[in-house]
Amino acid sequence: MPGPATTAALTPAALIPAALAPAAAAPAAGDQLVLVTVVAGAVVVVALAALAVVVVLTRRWADRQRAELDRLRSGLAVAEEGRGEAVHQLARLAHADPVTGLVHGSCLAEAVAVAVAQGRAVALLHLGLDGFRRFNALHGRGPGDAVLSEVAHRLRRAVRAEDVPARWGGDEFVVLLDEEAAAVDVAVRLLAALAEPYEVGGGGRATLTVSIGVAHAASATGPEAPGLLAAAEQAVGEAKGAGGGCVRVWDPSAALAHRAEARAAERLRQGLADELEVHYQPVVDLDSGIVSGVECLVRWRREDRLVPPDEFIGLAERHGLVAELGLRVLATAVRDAPALAAAAGHDLVVAVNVSAHQLRDPRLLPAVREAVRALGSTRLVLEMTESVLVAEDSLTQQALDDLVAAGAFLTVDDFGTGYATLAYLRRRPFSAFKIDRSYVRDIETDKRTRDLVEGLVLLAVATGMGLVAEGVETAGQAELLRRTGAPTQQGYLHARPEPLAEAVLTIGRLRERLAAGTTVV
Repeated sequence: MPGPATTAALTPAALIPAALAPAAAAPAAGDQLVLVTVVAGAVVVVALAALAVVVVLTRRWADRQRAELDRLRSGLAVAEEGRGEAVHQLARLAHADPVTGLVHGSCLAEAVAVAVAQGRAVALLHLGLDGFRRFNALHGRGPGDAVLSEVAHRLRRAVRAEDVPARWGGDEFVVLLDEEAAAVDVAVRLLAALAEPYEVGGGGRATLTVSIGVAHAASATGPEAPGLLAAAEQAVGEAKGAGGGCVRVWDPSAALAHRAEARAAERLRQGLADELEVHYQPVVDLDSGIVSGVECLVRWRREDRLVPPDEFIGLAERHGLVAELGLRVLATAVRDAPALAAAAGHDLVVAVNVSAHQLRDPRLLPAVREAVRALGSTRLVLEMTESVLVAEDSLTQQALDDLVAAGAFLTVDDFGTGYATLAYLRRRPFSAFKIDRSYVRDIETDKRTRDLVEGLVLLAVATGMGLVAEGVETAGQAELLRRTGAPTQQGYLHARPEPLAEAVLTIGRLRERLAAGTTVV
């Protein structure tokens, strides 16, 4: 059963929304004020809530912006630090050699200039590795760079803390020392340190020597001096010229000689065209009683003085002039050969000297071919010293073979004064040799010398080689040589070297005297 009623019963009118219900009577004025106040309060609350939300969101956005800004600042700081390190690294690399890590030579040159300008008593070592190009060609660039790096490592260990090593370029290094007196001691220490074997990969080892030039600021920076860098470079050149593996100290007097030689070389270069003369010295055969040939000897007429070859051939070789000089002598000999042959009454052997340097000249072989063609029945002989005979490289062998194939005959000059052995005579295509004047000079007074000359004569007979005794100056020497088996002779007894016109007359007189059995012109 339902309980007792506690509320009014719901009527259809109670279910109609108030807004749709018939209008009720208007509220009183007091009730309207209360309603307005309530609404206004609600609006204020809503506005404050909205403001609070805005403030919170604004603070969160600001916090995020500050965090992003801090992150950006931090990133910029790191980037700036990296940029500074990169700039520092680039600066370091700009002044350092990438292979060795040493200072570039250009930077050291600036340091040398500053030290000299300040009047400091510095010294400079210039180092050049001996045979490094050959090593590079044999082993390749990689092992070559490894050796250069090891050289730099040894330099750093061997020099003192105040010394500055640098790579000058290629296989050359320099060391700037702040104490002149210690230069030679440091150079000797480096000589030993760099001579130790180098690892070349695959368990192999190689030994390289070094040439070191030393220059002191006190002597190399005067008004007439070349400067510290140039002086050290000249000194290392002298060390290499002495065979390498040694130390040479720049000497002002040597520098004066160097400048004098440079001037002489330039004068020789200018005089190749019209100051060189070819003189001819006859070669006689006492058994046949004839002038058998002539040797073509170059002379330099300088300021009305006749300069002998001993004074300028070496100069021409050192300054790259000997190849051109040799070609001019050969051409002159070919031109003069008919007049010389006419004076002798028959074809002659024309002998021209050729140096080892000329064998590397690509113009030599074509010139020899043309000379052989132009001479016709006259035999062309090329005389070379024992240094060519004992050369072990294949290029020299090929050059000699090519000259013989071109029609020339090869003779060893000054045989017995160098390092030649019978093995070299067997391997090289030489067809004759000349007994050096030092043997001829003592043949009358020294029995051992006579025995040696007899041995050389037997050698020539056994090998079928020709033999010429040079430097014959007395009738006794000439007769003793003839009886020993060396009738083909050359020397002042028979005739001196002379220009073409005089040589033609001398050959004519010598021809008559030889026919009459007289050995003296």
